[in-house]
Amino acid sequence: MAAGKGSRRGNNEGSAYRYRNGWAGQVSMPDGTRTTVYGTTKEAVLDDIKKIRRALDDGVPVVTTRMTVGEYLEQWVTVVLASRVVAGTLAESTAESYELLVRLHIIPVLGRHELRKLSTAHVRQWMTAKLTEPSAAGLAARRRQEEEKARRAAEKEARKHAAGADRPQRPGGRKPGPPKRVPTPAPKPIRPLSARSVRYLVTILRLALKDAVREELLVRNVAELVQAPRKDDAPVRALGEVDAGRVLAVALVDRLAGLWMVMLALGLRKGEALGLRWDVIDLDAGTVEIRRKQRRRLVGVDPDTGRRRWELVEDEQLKTKGSKATLALPEMVVVVLREHKARQDAAKAAAPVWHDDGLVFTTSTGRGIQPRNVNRWWDTVCADAGVHRTRVHDLRHTSATLLFRAGVDLNEIRALLRHTRIATTADIYIDVLEDIRRGTAASMDTILGRLASSTRPAVTERDDGRGGAEVPEG
Repeated sequence: MAAGKGSRRGNNEGSAYRYRNGWAGQVSMPDGTRTTVYGTTKEAVLDDIKKIRRALDDGVPVVTTRMTVGEYLEQWVTVVLASRVVAGTLAESTAESYELLVRLHIIPVLGRHELRKLSTAHVRQWMTAKLTEPSAAGLAARRRQEEEKARRAAEKEARKHAAGADRPQRPGGRKPGPPKRVPTPAPKPIRPLSARSVRYLVTILRLALKDAVREELLVRNVAELVQAPRKDDAPVRALGEVDAGRVLAVALVDRLAGLWMVMLALGLRKGEALGLRWDVIDLDAGTVEIRRKQRRRLVGVDPDTGRRRWELVEDEQLKTKGSKATLALPEMVVVVLREHKARQDAAKAAAPVWHDDGLVFTTSTGRGIQPRNVNRWWDTVCADAGVHRTRVHDLRHTSATLLFRAGVDLNEIRALLRHTRIATTADIYIDVLEDIRRGTAASMDTILGRLASSTRPAVTERDDGRGGAEVPEG
């Protein structure tokens, strides 16, 4: 029998009605609440109601929140990640990295979408744009630089006019001509992000949406359904023996000779080397304990300039569990560190103010050295040595490469670099290993040729067991 005029729909059946310029509908939930859905047509609203009823029948969480991706990610970086840092399940530096990349690269593009309506198409378009279009963060940074440059130029011009107005004018003097314009070089083009960087961004988005699924804000993680860019790790950049010798000649007379020697000889990471204190170094025994690292921590944003403010902190949470270790110091490194300590003690006695934190490598006042200043210092060393520009971290790669070529066992190099698995060492230095294998094969070929020429017996007639005889060479 058809439903009469006064009939009512059953529980959970849903209804649709006119709402503003479109339609809306409501569905009763098992907990007694009512969920409202909106659409431009009545059919679209009824279709959404059917999907919700089907999800309820299947026991699937029903996501009805209109929270945007941006709102969710803001909550994720400020609440979820912060709680994991406190619990010790996430490094503070990792949380800061996630937060920075989310705000720079994910929220500006995907943040406007409703969380529950985020699709694989949205993620794929965002990923493609990051791979092909100039970086939005780079464009924003360039815009800030140009605004700052224009502001400084305006201030300089204002000071110049003020000084000219105060200066007495000579009678009958010549009027100054127009200022000479020096052509400025065109700024470097802003490139898209690398495949490796985009892959990292996709990983962060996957982690965030995985938590949304866990909290039943989403039914599925659409980021996991999108194929990330192919992993294309850059080859290891290391100094060859000739360039390493040139750099070493300059580094040994540098004020930070001890830093360069420690990083080259032990393959330390920059933060680990800058975090060294004299209490973990035993120069008599020739050992050093790697316990902590130095890193920058975000402390706030300058309200006037909008720039982030950082401070140096010590962190005992190293990259891996195996990163903490006691290493032996080569004798040459011990000599350089003794000389470095003597110079530091003399500087401490002569300085009017010295902040004695026990650090091995410090500024002229005993403070920790900013990592960026180390990068600039290293650039100067490379320039003075006449070698191509390399990163400070390439000293670690140079250390491993030189040991590989010297024939040191792979497992011993893994122990020095403090990798958890030997496979990690082999993967990073695969190109060096292949080169060494080719050199080994060539050396063996030479050895076999020498052995064959010196031990080849004279060929005599003998029965080869197959009814024939070998005929001696004439």
